[in-house]
Amino acid sequence: MRTSLLAPLGALLIAHAAPAQQPPLTQPLDSGAVVRLRLGNGSLEGARLLAPFARDSAAFTYCPWPAPTCAKGSERQVVRLSREVLGIEVHRGTAWKAGAVLGALFGVPMGLQFAQWRYTDDEGGGERVTPQQKIRTVLVTSAVFALFGAMFGEFFQLWGPAP
Repeated sequence: MRTSLLAPLGALLIAHAAPAQQPPLTQPLDSGAVVRLRLGNGSLEGARLLAPFARDSAAFTYCPWPAPTCAKGSERQVVRLSREVLGIEVHRGTAWKAGAVLGALFGVPMGLQFAQWRYTDDEGGGERVTPQQKIRTVLVTSAVFALFGAMFGEFFQLWGPAP
């Protein structure tokens, strides 16, 4: 009985909307917008639009992204028919905030460990670590780890559905 319910439940959990079931583009995309195109062969292609694209447009005119910008008419310009594109996602930024938060959270226990190590002598019988020393060390260590986390988060792009 249980195994007969698990298969349909698992199928529902891993299913996602087919490209034909996604809502159509409701607002035009302006030139200069960074988008990710889902192509018919299943691949994804990053693009910076060189011309506006609306629901009734016949083709996408863009430069590959990420790459140096190019101008309309350059050899790097790509023109792709809109019927070849199954889905469009718009670039929403990077995950630097999430990286900073995770770095700061990771910095708290590291700061506590560092404070314990920093304020004791080689024999381990040194002075007791004061709360002020712990707080100061944790704050500095968390800030440093937050900066590294933000830099790491810059490498992860965030995408969202096209309007």
